This record gives sequence, structure tokens and C-alpha cells, in this order.
Amino acid sequence: MKIDVIGCGSAFSTINNTSSIIVKDNDENQWLIDCGPTVPRGIWERGIGPNEINVIYFTHIHPDHCSGLAALLNQWKSFERTEPLDIFCQLEQRKPLEQLLALAIWPENEISFEIHWNDIQMAFSWKHWQLATAKTQHEMDNCSLRITLEDQVFFYSGDGRPTAATKALMQGADMAFQECASFEALESSSSHGDYPDCVKLLVETGVQALGIYHCFDSAIPKIESVIADTDGLFLSRDGLCLDLTELKALQHKVFSESNKPINQ
Repeated sequence: MKIDVIGCGSAFSTINNTSSIIVKDNDENQWLIDCGPTVPRGIWERGIGPNEINVIYFTHIHPDHCSGLAALLNQWKSFERTEPLDIFCQLEQRKPLEQLLALAIWPENEISFEIHWNDIQMAFSWKHWQLATAKTQHEMDNCSLRITLEDQVFFYSGDGRPTAATKALMQGADMAFQECASFEALESSSSHGDYPDCVKLLVETGVQALGIYHCFDSAIPKIESVIADTDGLFLSRDGLCLDLTELKALQHKVFSESNKPINQ
């Protein structure tokens, strides 16, 4: 399993793309998780063709996680995509996404490829992928995602504070990404994660490597100044590529490189 960080930024970041990743298996199947306003450009910069992404999974539909869908679908339409596309979302959040699809193809009402809408379930499968979800504590329902491919397990939180259910879903993962908006501890009722809570997650979940992302721009220098002190914790960044097959060999390199301040 390979992870390509399209963006690691918070909603209004001026230094990073909005948060999104691509997950790829050994058969070149690719899932795009979330698609905020700056994500399409990140995909195009990588030269990813219009037929290469098989699935888009939306953790939730705040604009920084979904508003890039119209531009991405419009580009795929313009470049004559032919492969079918699966979209996974929560049923009650589908209508706004369908409106973004309508915008992408307006004034036409048909697109050149099939789109299959799928409701997110607590547990489901796609091809040989095994998937499970749980809701974080967030102002809008947000479905974190656990992906199992053979003997590799990856967890992605989407937005929101960890819950008992997401901690259970994270248990024993080879790698996890947890949203961490603030360096300082937030109220337990907050809709976002914080750095002290992420440090605790390492112990509570047994995750081998925990990447934190979706940090407020103002929090990043503070996190950079201390994160190297915690083994297994690293700060995500735009363009970071990770291979879970090589995780153990890469751990030291990933952490040491990821935890360097951006200006070094």
C-alpha cells in the first residue's frame, strides 16, 4: 500500500493544499480521499491521468474536503475519461455532491463515464480492499476510514477529535493519519484534534507510525519544534510519499525528514 499526500493543510491554509491523500495498491488501484479546492491542481501536477483514480471517498462535505470535485470531474470530462468511477459518501451528504457533479458538466446533463454512488457503511469491501469506518467528534458527521490490504493496515481520520470508536478502528494500524488542528490542548467538546491528544493516541492505539495533519498554519512551527521528541510521530506535508511495505526500513528516514522545519 502506498500513500501520496496531495495536501495536509487546514481549511484556510495559505501554505499547504487542503487535506487529501491518494491510496494505491500493488495493482495500481487508486482511491482519492477527499477533494478540496486545491486538490485537483495537486493531482494534475502529478500527471495522474483522467482514468487512473478509481474511487473518491468523502470523509465529510465541508468545502475544504469536497469543493474541488466540480473542477476534477470537469477536467476528466474534458479529457474524455471512460473508466467508471465509484464515489463513497454518507447518504445524507450526497445531494451537495450531486450538485457539484451537475456544475461540472453544465449546461450538459450527461458525462462520458459511469458514476456509481455508494453509501458509506460501517464495514464493506471494494475488490480485495477491506474497509471499516467510524465517526469522529466533529460539527458535521465525519467518517474516518480503516483500509486493510493483505497484511497492511492504514487509518485516516478525516476531520474531528478522536472518539472511542475511531480509537478502536485505529488499533494496531501500521500507519495512521490523525487531524491535529491545534498545538495547545483543546476543550474535550471541540470539533478538532490537538497535539497532546495525538501523543496519547500512540500509546492508546499501538499504531506504529502516526502522521498528524490539517494543522492550523500558526500551529505548525510549534509542532515542528517538539515532534522529533516523540518516537513514531511525524508531521505530514504536501508531496510526502509513503510505502507501507517498506515502513520499518523507512521509519527513521520518514520521521527525520518529515520533522524538519519547512525552511531547512
